[in-house]
Amino acid sequence: MAFRQSSSAEDSLVELLVQAQQRHNLFVPPSAQRQPVVVAVSGGVDSVALLHLLARMMEIWQFELHVAHVDHALRPTSTADAVFVRDLAEQMSLPFHTTRLDAAALRAAPDGLEAAARRARYRFLCATALNVTPGTMVPVLAVAHHADDQAETVLLRLAQGSGLRGLGAMRPISTIDDPAQASRPVRVVRPLLAARRNEIVAYARRHGLAWREDESNRDESHPRNLVRHQVLPLLARINPQIVATLTRTANLLAEEGNRLAAYDVRALRESIVTQDRERIVLHLARLQRMSVSEVRGVLHLALTMLDADMRAIGSQQLAALALSTVEATQRSGPHPLAGGVAWSIIALPDEGLALALHRQHSLPLPPSTPWFDDASRQSGAIAVPRSGAVMLGGWRLECAVFDRSQLAEEWRENPDRWTAYIDADAVTAAVLAPPQAAQKIDPLGMAGRRKSLGNLFTDARIEPRLRRGWPVLLDAKDGRVLWVCGLAQSHATRITDATRSVWLLRWRTLQTSAPIQR
Repeated sequence: MAFRQSSSAEDSLVELLVQAQQRHNLFVPPSAQRQPVVVAVSGGVDSVALLHLLARMMEIWQFELHVAHVDHALRPTSTADAVFVRDLAEQMSLPFHTTRLDAAALRAAPDGLEAAARRARYRFLCATALNVTPGTMVPVLAVAHHADDQAETVLLRLAQGSGLRGLGAMRPISTIDDPAQASRPVRVVRPLLAARRNEIVAYARRHGLAWREDESNRDESHPRNLVRHQVLPLLARINPQIVATLTRTANLLAEEGNRLAAYDVRALRESIVTQDRERIVLHLARLQRMSVSEVRGVLHLALTMLDADMRAIGSQQLAALALSTVEATQRSGPHPLAGGVAWSIIALPDEGLALALHRQHSLPLPPSTPWFDDASRQSGAIAVPRSGAVMLGGWRLECAVFDRSQLAEEWRENPDRWTAYIDADAVTAAVLAPPQAAQKIDPLGMAGRRKSLGNLFTDARIEPRLRRGWPVLLDAKDGRVLWVCGLAQSHATRITDATRSVWLLRWRTLQTSAPIQR
């Protein structure tokens, strides 16, 4: 295709582009450095026309264009499409970025070919935008979605049972934030979202543009193609302006969604008891003063903040969770949800019941005791010094060795279960680790008789989900259990009249941690 500029000032598509920029500020104002803009170009008429339009505005709006193409390797003509887009970029003297996907891997994806292809496509496009954009600027990706795409999306989501957010369909600007790639979100802009497909084709023909036809667009086994070729034409017999009607409806629903999202933010903020990377805990009584629909909005936002896969959870699970929340009267859970999260109804000291949304491998509340979380368990045992301290989550284990003569006799009268006095000569070296199956201890007062850690936890009424991360002090040489912290110390390590040196171990929270005082 020979690229050529047009002097026409009357192009309706150019006017739509300028209006979109004025209304939505798609491309940030020029600065000392030009803004890179990556344009996703499949080779079809929509993306070719978008590239041509943006090239006309490149000097006016002071950005630099990059052409990006993804070869999905799913059609015999895909390689020719990639060559066409490469040649187009060369003719326009624009940088070209491409990748070829693994078709077999896409077809084998558990969530289906279409979802896998979309995920892989956007991963490459976003990575390209991040790579070409300086760290001080926002990465921008331009895609060629238009009004007909928007109408199709509304109908598809309606058929799939989407809620208000889904029916708002595509926005002129959205963001993609993939923590696996970078901390900067990518700004996805849709400059042609108000344009009709026939306007785009007319523009391309008027400017002598060439493009590739994707034969798979005629395959009505794909839901979008069925909507495009069958459903929309039928609806147009009822309403000839059906595309305009559906896009206007999407805009209205998007605006309503934004308004409700602001309410959800306020309601969530007022309901939070505590939150961290693993969980969000909400006052149940406050939630139960809301309607089910309000609770649903708050829970959607909270789950999103936990990076839960909302597509996997779906509207039905979310609705069921909201109803369970409103009707909850007692502790329960954990109840798994899709997307690697769960929910539990828990009791808070002096605050009544609460709803905890948490990752499936995490506790509903941070434990009030020293505890090995998943990351700590994967890191392995922690060597414990004779003198000094080690850290475990929000706790500090302080250690000191001193002569037996310095130990006041009243130490027996004021036991602290998170403090242990051990005969220093009974231990050469020690490590801290979570419990393992079949471990036993000879607790103080049992004259050397042994007891399984499982029975010890049961007798102490330690919740099963707390047990897996409970800290246990072990002899580094033979693995003997020296102290199940907070519960039982080994009889073999007790202080006797023959003890010469005392090894003192004391757990403290970081907020109250202070040097050991003897």
